[in-house]
Amino acid sequence: MRTKFIFRILLAITLITSSGNILAASGVNDTIRNANDSVSQSKNSENPDILTPYHRNVIKFNPTPMMLFNELKNLTFSYERLIKKDKSVSLQLGYLVAPQVLNDTLFNSVLLNKDTRHGINIAFDYRVYPFSRNRRPAPDGLYYGGYTSYYGCGFETKARLMDAPDNDNVWLNGHSNMINLGFELGYQFIFAKKFSIDLLMFGPSISGYWGNLELTGNMNSDLENKIDEELAAKLKERFPALGYLFSDESATFSTSKIVLSSWFRYSVQFGYHF
Repeated sequence: MRTKFIFRILLAITLITSSGNILAASGVNDTIRNANDSVSQSKNSENPDILTPYHRNVIKFNPTPMMLFNELKNLTFSYERLIKKDKSVSLQLGYLVAPQVLNDTLFNSVLLNKDTRHGINIAFDYRVYPFSRNRRPAPDGLYYGGYTSYYGCGFETKARLMDAPDNDNVWLNGHSNMINLGFELGYQFIFAKKFSIDLLMFGPSISGYWGNLELTGNMNSDLENKIDEELAAKLKERFPALGYLFSDESATFSTSKIVLSSWFRYSVQFGYHF
């Protein structure tokens, strides 16, 4: 009888101890699970997932040079490629022709006969689309970044002196170049996951200019200087930025010159997103 009683007490103690250990272990697991959930929630709140892009490529047409210079020849295209979910690089390449700035004559002494113009524009952009600001995946939304660009234009004009024989020609050759390094801010809209409108609204830069203008032919030095001054005045009137290339002492533009200044870039582009 006594033995049975002691056995029952020991069995009860064993069951109570086992139940306590099971409950304690369950509590620890719940605590660890809750702690892990808290850490997971904290990570998710601190590092929200960047939205996955619909596509990674955009081919764009840039009509801005056509509108600025009123020249249909100024065809410019660009290609943008996402290298990460919120970052992209783009390359722009186009034909660039400056508008006609000269009349039929210079200083009432030189008759302009034939004009040939050519040029190119190249740009490279690096963009960041801040995912914390944009509600749609890149390349949709606000962007900022850096860029470098080059613009080069040239022309060759065949002319003759009014009081000279027809075969006594005068040649006018000119080239202007500009390279820029700057910051850009803009907004790109993606419609129906396929089409884009890219608005580059703010693009200041540090710029370098260089160029030359050469007038050759059978003419005296006084007439050459007068024609040179008139030509420089017309170019400065049509393109104020070229004023940096002119001499401080005179208006002549007969020699090469390199200067540093500032520039501003803006554009609108229409694209296909794929």
